[in-house]
Amino acid sequence: MEKSRVFYLVGGILFLTVSAVGGAWWELVAGDASKPALYVGFSPFEFKAELLDTRVINPSPLMNALFTSERLLAMLGSTTIILGSLLQGKTWSRRLLNLRPLTMPVCFGILTIAIAVVSANMVQRFTPYVAQALPNLGDALMPYSSRYLTINLHPFTGVNGLVKIRTESRFTVQFWIALISGAFCLAGWILGRKKAGTEPPPTRRLNTVCFTED
Repeated sequence: MEKSRVFYLVGGILFLTVSAVGGAWWELVAGDASKPALYVGFSPFEFKAELLDTRVINPSPLMNALFTSERLLAMLGSTTIILGSLLQGKTWSRRLLNLRPLTMPVCFGILTIAIAVVSANMVQRFTPYVAQALPNLGDALMPYSSRYLTINLHPFTGVNGLVKIRTESRFTVQFWIALISGAFCLAGWILGRKKAGTEPPPTRRLNTVCFTED
């Protein structure tokens, strides 16, 4: 098997596993990690928000349909990569190879950070009351940037005081496995391009016509 197809094969298997298993790619946990007071989990395939082990937000049927379609597309894309890697003898097999395992986690990571930044800015601009009560909300939402969410008690109780709740915003193992699968596919794409560039051009056969004198 070509080296580039080996990388594609590993990337396709990893991404198929992540897509089939599911689970959050980004999590926000507030409180004790073993039993959080607030849990928010998000991925291209699902969304979950729980407060004290009770789900507080249920995705709409349209959102569930979008999540299901994304999962099916991811599984289909990774399956075609696996088939394209194994069917090396087929001239059309390269058309099955794609970089979906790379584009999906990269876009998800960028989108997650953008949502955190935009959400914090919108809270500060349009809801100053909430911004005063949660002064470091943007840091708490940003992955790995803050371990505590500060709550100002004065807007709620009129008492001057601050309460800090341990929080953790993070990309999960599923996200990093998806990103690694994309890296394998990218390596396969680079190797495939290099090989295509070093292969000699196909020889063309010239048809000769012989003329004879009568």
